[in-house]
Amino acid sequence: MNPMNFRHHSLGIKSILIVASNEWKAFRTNKGLLLSMFMQPLMLYGLLVSALGLSIQTVNYQGIVVSYAQYALIGIFSFFMTTQMSQAMYRSSVDKQFGLLAIKFMNGVQPWHYLTGMNFFPSIGFIFQCSVLLVLGLITGGIYQIVYFLLAVLFGIILLEFWSSLGILLSTKISDYQKRDLVMTLIFTPISYAAPTLYVLSDNSSILIKLIAAINPLTYQLNALRSIAFGIFDLKTILISVVLSLVMVLLAQSILKRMKLTLAER
Repeated sequence: MNPMNFRHHSLGIKSILIVASNEWKAFRTNKGLLLSMFMQPLMLYGLLVSALGLSIQTVNYQGIVVSYAQYALIGIFSFFMTTQMSQAMYRSSVDKQFGLLAIKFMNGVQPWHYLTGMNFFPSIGFIFQCSVLLVLGLITGGIYQIVYFLLAVLFGIILLEFWSSLGILLSTKISDYQKRDLVMTLIFTPISYAAPTLYVLSDNSSILIKLIAAINPLTYQLNALRSIAFGIFDLKTILISVVLSLVMVLLAQSILKRMKLTLAER
């Protein structure tokens, strides 16, 4: 199969809706996944952050003093973006494994349509988890201001494009679920915790921590999210985060245009 023979065909914006509709059906029928997504905010914020908050009262973030619960809540918030990447990897791996990706491209779904539509599944999961986090934050005082939090959620959906596109990009090189789980466990789970999600990056931090944080894209996304959630609106970090997402989408689109469409299993 030579994909270059049919990838110039396009259904237009309609193809995004078709892909997104399939992803919505997959999302709402996966009861086990919904339960897992519901439990994550309860465990990470309800248990872990609440426990740490007993010893860490306040955090000075860019001149604003916030409670540790408010600081860490946005860290958990960003953690959900990286975990949702596994859903994009899973869904795109299924498409590749059973030849659905080739069928979609043959029927007029362009790579950027595919990326946009496939982001629907992780976006809905992200919104669902943020909704649970919002309720927990309101109960415990972890929300700085609800309007800023909602703006951060909207911006988080934009940043989620980075992680879902990265997940789809990696799925082009992953042939089975074992490799996918290995990638998530050995690489991207450490990335989530290496960024200042639950700890405060300061001048007293070790050189190693500063170096890891400096090369971690989640660090910049996290700073942008916190600047919005706390009403600072740091345009520099916001712009950097948007550019990172745009670059990743363009890179994934370029790879999808050129990848060889074959079944992962025969």
